[in-house]
Amino acid sequence: MNDTDQGEPPANGVSIVMAVKDNLEWTRKGIESIRANTSHPYELITVDNGSQPETTEYLAAASDQFIRNDENLGCSGAWNQGIRAARMPLVCIVNNDIEVPTGWLERLVAFLLEQDFLMVSPSIREGPFDYDLDAYNEDFAARLDHRAFPSELRGIAMLARRDLFDEIGLYDERYKVGGYEDEDMFMTIRSVGGDVATTSTVLLHHYGSKTLSVEQRSNSFDFSAANRAHFMRKWRHRYFWRKFHRSRMKWRRAGIRRRFDVTY
Repeated sequence: MNDTDQGEPPANGVSIVMAVKDNLEWTRKGIESIRANTSHPYELITVDNGSQPETTEYLAAASDQFIRNDENLGCSGAWNQGIRAARMPLVCIVNNDIEVPTGWLERLVAFLLEQDFLMVSPSIREGPFDYDLDAYNEDFAARLDHRAFPSELRGIAMLARRDLFDEIGLYDERYKVGGYEDEDMFMTIRSVGGDVATTSTVLLHHYGSKTLSVEQRSNSFDFSAANRAHFMRKWRHRYFWRKFHRSRMKWRRAGIRRRFDVTY
């Protein structure tokens, strides 16, 4: 376990916050990957959204801080609990179904501290995990010349200073289960004059929304449609800017794939 709970927290220490609702196989992969590939000072906070006993027992043993909910509070509710419990000056929200390369957190922290962005995220590759992530990460970063992509946020992993949430507020808990929380935070940051960015210096693997896929199949309530409706009501005054921005990101990603022959 990372021994960051002794004395004063490190100046650039990170509280990694992970919301979990079962899917123990993927959760275990994610946590083991973080433990094996993270040397930067950190604590791991897991928030259990009403999982089965086997998952709960694993999380309690595998975490530096463990928060248990009897019901599913959704991503926003769980993330906010983790942020409130954070003992480090930086907070990184991560999905549970990920693999991380060696040195991922050092690079992501350096990118945040060296730039003027309020929140940053790594690049993401999805699909089968049938490649060497460390080697792919180095090749990807070199091909893209370690460039940054402003106004682009990947909700699989989001890093910010802890005090940002004191200034602009936490994640909107009116979004149910999962969906649109990350984009809502991006819009909030934009509304106060800030910006976000994704860096090509570090790339994570995402197995692909394993928890949300299960929740969508087992939930009679269409939370995806409800979340979209709430987002559109809240940000309708910026709808056309958002539509243009999403199209621009789509074109940019397609151009990167063609030009650099990388999966992104």
